[in-house]
Amino acid sequence: MTLGSTTDATARTARWDGATGTYPQWYEDPLSCLQTTLGSILMEHGLRPVDVLGLACEFAFAPDDVMCEEFYRPAQSTRGVAADLCPYHDVESSWTTGADAGDLIELIETHSSVIVAVDNYHLPFRPAFHDVHAAHLVVVPGWRRTADGGLEFYVSDAQPPGFQGWLAAEHLVNSWTSGNPSDTQDVFFSSREIGGRVLTTRVLPQPDELTAGLAALALQGNLDRWAAGTAGPADRVWTGRAGLLRFVERLQASSGDPEELRGAYTFGWAMQAQAFLHGRFAQEFAQRWKQPWLLEVAASADRVVSAWSNVRLLSAHATRTAGITELMVRRGADLVHAYEQLAVDWRLALSREWTDL
Repeated sequence: MTLGSTTDATARTARWDGATGTYPQWYEDPLSCLQTTLGSILMEHGLRPVDVLGLACEFAFAPDDVMCEEFYRPAQSTRGVAADLCPYHDVESSWTTGADAGDLIELIETHSSVIVAVDNYHLPFRPAFHDVHAAHLVVVPGWRRTADGGLEFYVSDAQPPGFQGWLAAEHLVNSWTSGNPSDTQDVFFSSREIGGRVLTTRVLPQPDELTAGLAALALQGNLDRWAAGTAGPADRVWTGRAGLLRFVERLQASSGDPEELRGAYTFGWAMQAQAFLHGRFAQEFAQRWKQPWLLEVAASADRVVSAWSNVRLLSAHATRTAGITELMVRRGADLVHAYEQLAVDWRLALSREWTDL
């Protein structure tokens, strides 16, 4: 696992300044635009994304959801997806919609930086411009009138190749209101209308420094959610160990139906990204607070990331894979085992003495 370049000083001082045209950006592979945009918002509020987004790690799957967007994650909390990803901080979010540039200006004025759903096909800075339809998220923290009376929005996109700067309103609004039609070049993230969606966030001031007590609380919470998961007929979201076992059974039963398996590629990205961030957090915490037993948690989280890669790629290429049924049984078992080992290492870490330096 490689440490990122975001420093404590950067996280504390990063603020968007329209005069200089810079906005805090944060990107780590294998994160999706959901984590990178939310992480940038956290940086704008002086928080280290890994310290906030890396605390929680869980399994959550909503079997009836439509999963065809890069930023998909099953919603659990009434306080929005941001609260699901940041359960130990006072962060919340809400999806809303608009129809034109005036609506977007009003949302920015009301909520400051907003996360805007877009179709890459209409964005000049994306490689897919006028080529491939695909859903995506960008941060839009401001707007302005140009000298000739034109309207521009400031757009920040940390996903490679990366972009930030002023963009003519026409491009952003076309992307934001796109129908995002089905595209054979990207069958995973097309076919669902963007529909003028905006994710607004609310981040309240947090303590200046992460403590060992909070880290231990997070590991206990992860362990509790793993053990208490549910996957009954009336449960909208399958969670924890029970949810993962039922999810794997569903994958194995669907191994002959590539269309059914396709959603696992999209859904798995959210779970894989969360496991990656948890591993990054555990590694950094172990080094910064001299608690080396958390390196075992980091290693186990990395194994979850790898197991998800195998499941996601197998699901994506099912039509071209011989012996898919047997492979899905093996990869599903590997995924369960990786999570089981992570839970063991949470329990072992919690058995140690935690102290703040």
